[in-house]
Amino acid sequence: MADADPVPITDENAAAHAIAAAIHDITKQDLPGHGHEIVKQRLIRAGSVVRASVAYSNARKTGKTERGAVRDAAIELVRQYRFQHNL
Repeated sequence: MADADPVPITDENAAAHAIAAAIHDITKQDLPGHGHEIVKQRLIRAGSVVRASVAYSNARKTGKTERGAVRDAAIELVRQYRFQHNL
């Protein structure tokens, strides 16, 4: 049961799960100028929510589970963040 999420992943909250995972991934890298609050403010914008939603939806269409689709969406957010900020 240790693998269970405190908040189950649903289609309605998948983008929030992906954004939280992306924030965690970026901030654990300890990049100068990319602390938790800064990354959070950048990733809770509407563009990131849409990007996460689209990536989640596309992953679900390929047959991935909710967890796998959220992982793909988080990876897409991290990839885009790194691209935008030349990291």
